[in-house]
Amino acid sequence: MSTNENEKYLVPALIRGLKILELFSPTKTELALSEIAQSLEINRSSAFRLVQTLEYCGYLNRNEQKTYTLNIKALQLGYSALASIDITEQAVPIMKQLRDQTHTAVHLSVLDQTDIVYIQNIQALGAFTSNILIGTRWPAHATVIGQFLLSGLNNNEIIERYKTVKEWKLFSESTPKNLDELLLKVEKARNSESLTSWQQFKNTMVASASPIIHPFNGSIPYVLSVSHPAYSLDRKKYEAEVIPYLINAAKKISSYIL
Repeated sequence: MSTNENEKYLVPALIRGLKILELFSPTKTELALSEIAQSLEINRSSAFRLVQTLEYCGYLNRNEQKTYTLNIKALQLGYSALASIDITEQAVPIMKQLRDQTHTAVHLSVLDQTDIVYIQNIQALGAFTSNILIGTRWPAHATVIGQFLLSGLNNNEIIERYKTVKEWKLFSESTPKNLDELLLKVEKARNSESLTSWQQFKNTMVASASPIIHPFNGSIPYVLSVSHPAYSLDRKKYEAEVIPYLINAAKKISSYIL
């Protein structure tokens, strides 16, 4: 059955309701009715009926300021999905060893449409505490983690995922501004063992990523990454001492857990 044939069975109101839930993010935890209506390009009356339904079903809370936040029921769906992801027990010891070798925070991520989602985090030892939590989402196009995860797809699949993206949020001069620029970044990832974002996504942080490659089909289901405050790092020393450990750990996870 073709995509066009499938579309006739879709329920527009349900699609809009799900899109409302997708508007929330770690940096956008509260939305006004006017913001929801504008984002979905519908009138306030339609938006109100949708949020009333989501509130009735337990997925949204209405606050005293007449804004909306996600209710625990919506969060439980996300945690249930993360819990179902098959990460074997062998990954965590490798991540802890990488943390001890590099003195960085260590993360494991997956791709969800056009976002990366963190599914495991190992905190660094010492004063630095990463604010990345399990379930945190960031835009894939703007991160080296996302560029690696997208590199496991072919270009047509990437184009399909981004065809409805209207706004390319920019975090620095190196952030892809459109699909063509993203595809160039993805192609670079396909030919690299690691990529480093030196204050390019968060201007106070350095993050490096390496792909976890399925040994049989060559897909990239996960990406291993490390993060550390930029102020305390010497770049040459970091690249010489941290990156080899990161690449080695990603290869170990590729061999042992997939």
